[in-house]
Amino acid sequence: MTTTPLLHRVALVGAGEVAHFYGAALTSAGVQVPFILVRRESAVARELAEQLGAQLCRQADARWRDLDGVLSAVTGTQAGAVARAVMPCLMTGALYMDLCTAEPQDMEGMAVLAQQYGVELADLAIMGSVPATGAQTALLAAGQGAGRAAAFWRAQGAPVRVLPGQAGDAMRLKLLRSLMTKGLEALGIENLMLAERMGLRAELYEVLEDLNQRGLQDFMESCLRSHLVHGVRRRDEVLQVRRQLELAGIAPRVTNGVLDFFEHTAQTASLQRDQVVGTEESLEAFLEEALCSSPRSSLLGKPV
Repeated sequence: MTTTPLLHRVALVGAGEVAHFYGAALTSAGVQVPFILVRRESAVARELAEQLGAQLCRQADARWRDLDGVLSAVTGTQAGAVARAVMPCLMTGALYMDLCTAEPQDMEGMAVLAQQYGVELADLAIMGSVPATGAQTALLAAGQGAGRAAAFWRAQGAPVRVLPGQAGDAMRLKLLRSLMTKGLEALGIENLMLAERMGLRAELYEVLEDLNQRGLQDFMESCLRSHLVHGVRRRDEVLQVRRQLELAGIAPRVTNGVLDFFEHTAQTASLQRDQVVGTEESLEAFLEEALCSSPRSSLLGKPV
């Protein structure tokens, strides 16, 4: 989608798949991409540079003072080092947009660095499949530069939710979502394997239909509240499930983790109640026990 750009000259960091999609979106929006920063030149990087009319660079330099933005699309482990190398070369008020899957704590460090150099940092978490939806993939945005970055990418057709918190919060939410989706992915696959071996895959979808109707939030909070009362009994059901997997010749990898969680409840008096309590009280009980039993908490002498 071509539009009058809120940014005019933006350098790109990285030449991978994400950089290709978002670099193309920048030029389609009328943004000039004069430089692409890479660790090493490659055929893929040269192709992207030719496509965008950009110059490949191995390091940022004084010429980057003319930029009004940078889009970093490298691996999360490289994000902090890239920011430390690039931010000192930017002019005050430049917008540094980070699409990397970096540790939230690294993003906080980048925010401190951005403040030091007068740069506006936008922590952008990609919330979907870039190969499927390109630069119109949904984004979460946090940090001082979140508003500017959101305005630009919304103009390109991307749904962007701006978070009120600090840089790093977008990545925290992405990781929370990943914990849920990856956990369901693993558990779903193990469940489907057992259902297939039992000849009950179609019927499984039918008996799970109530979860579709119920809604995820309601299901999660209901599990939280009722676990303190029914966790011990449910542990016995998980034991039965593991037995069925073993009889079907399927290693119970995910189920073993589920069983470990329920077994911990069965062995921990503070996680057992005679009656259901509210969501906040239930969550407080789990958190208090988890923090007190954490090795890190023991090392510090108090919950963290």
